[in-house]
Amino acid sequence: MSFTQPKFLLFLAVALAVYFVAPKKVRPYVLLAASYLFYWFSGGALALGAISLTVLSVYAAGLHAGALRRAGAKKAKRRAPLLWCLLLNFGILAALKFSGLAFPKLGTLLIPGISFYTFGAAGYLIDVYRGKVSPERNVLKFALFVSFFPQLIMGPISRYSEVAENLFAGHGWNWERARRGVRRIIWGYFMKLAIADVLAAPVAEIFDNYASYSGAVILAGALFYTFQIYADFAGGINIVLGIGELVGVSLPENFRQPFFARSLTDFWTRWHMSLTRWLRDYLFYPLALSKPLAKLSRAARRVFGQDVGKKIPASAATFAVYIIVGVWHGASLAAFIFGLLNGAIITLSLFCEPLLDTLREKTGIDGSKRGFGAAFAMLRTFIIMLLLRIFARAASASAAFSMLWRSLTDFRLTGLRTTLLGLGLGTWDYLLLAVCIALLIGRDILAARLEGSGESLDTRLNRARPAAQFILTFVVLAFVCYFGLYREGYTATEFIYAQY
Repeated sequence: MSFTQPKFLLFLAVALAVYFVAPKKVRPYVLLAASYLFYWFSGGALALGAISLTVLSVYAAGLHAGALRRAGAKKAKRRAPLLWCLLLNFGILAALKFSGLAFPKLGTLLIPGISFYTFGAAGYLIDVYRGKVSPERNVLKFALFVSFFPQLIMGPISRYSEVAENLFAGHGWNWERARRGVRRIIWGYFMKLAIADVLAAPVAEIFDNYASYSGAVILAGALFYTFQIYADFAGGINIVLGIGELVGVSLPENFRQPFFARSLTDFWTRWHMSLTRWLRDYLFYPLALSKPLAKLSRAARRVFGQDVGKKIPASAATFAVYIIVGVWHGASLAAFIFGLLNGAIITLSLFCEPLLDTLREKTGIDGSKRGFGAAFAMLRTFIIMLLLRIFARAASASAAFSMLWRSLTDFRLTGLRTTLLGLGLGTWDYLLLAVCIALLIGRDILAARLEGSGESLDTRLNRARPAAQFILTFVVLAFVCYFGLYREGYTATEFIYAQY
């Protein structure tokens, strides 16, 4: 069941009505029932079985890890149940994700959102093992944490310590939260329906039939996809965060103006932030500070010198992180290369930092400063990610390399306008799309400026006059209605990240 389907809106209305009329102590269990019902509608019996196995295994392992810690057991003894449980759950994830490679005729067995809830449950278990949180003793409450339906399909990946209190509190109706929540939901539907879904058809046509198009059209397709995936994923996340606000659960933000990133490292602190934070805390730091990499670093210092040797642990951990990022985006060689190239570019920039500092001094172009330097750094990062996204979207690695090659060797602007108008969108559609993208970028610019002054966009909007709020909401809602209800030939598409 997708957020864009009318039956989801009906489901949400009924779920919220039952939630708010239920007694306070019962409300968390209403959310649990709604979450399992939603997942059954979305993935069927297989999905319910998979998430129930994760809930029960991680719940039991968490209780066991907590008991061992209270008993003062040695780290090796406490680590065993952790490793077995992680192996079980990530093994299930890997088996399903790579089933298409092992059994091509069978195809990939997709369970909606399995990566998101597996990573969330694993983070909880690791935190229990580290003593950062106490194990949850109520299995139904833990099941709600894992399966909370707004974030189940596309995240964000929540931390138990951040959401448990509000998730189990059974908050009642609050007009202020409702206003914030509805505003985010409408904005999310605007991003999805007015931008992402409009771009879906031309992106699919160009990527599926790239051999028929010039390099200029291929790069236009990559540009379209860059905006499509941002509007699709961030739009879905806004809907998720808005629904969370309605029931008093503040879920973690997952985006922070990614198009304004000044480097790839900066980009991944702004894009899918909950995944980046998870990989940083549970993979990067444990690897970078591990004894084997410390030993390798000492050996490298003797051979290559202090400066190179001390960067070895961070570099190795960076590669591991971005390989996981690549695999997250698909069980294919193209997705693996996507992650590998991200890791390679970030690692190369780390080793070339002295050279880059020299270039900044000589050219005066410094991305850390305002003005031309910042604009140059943002444009450079945008172009790099645009090209790397080809690997994330292409049908195969060979297709991605062919598209890049055609972009370089067959770049022709002749006939570009005619070709783009033959992709299912007319001149009026492109004009409206440009307006919508301008609104999206304008909102991000405003949010970035307010962030610099220590104020959030939501806070500023709440302070605006009611008339201004009404006009803004009406304009956005008008775009949503036009693209989602009245636009001829409109077809809702599934959220891209729901497949992960």
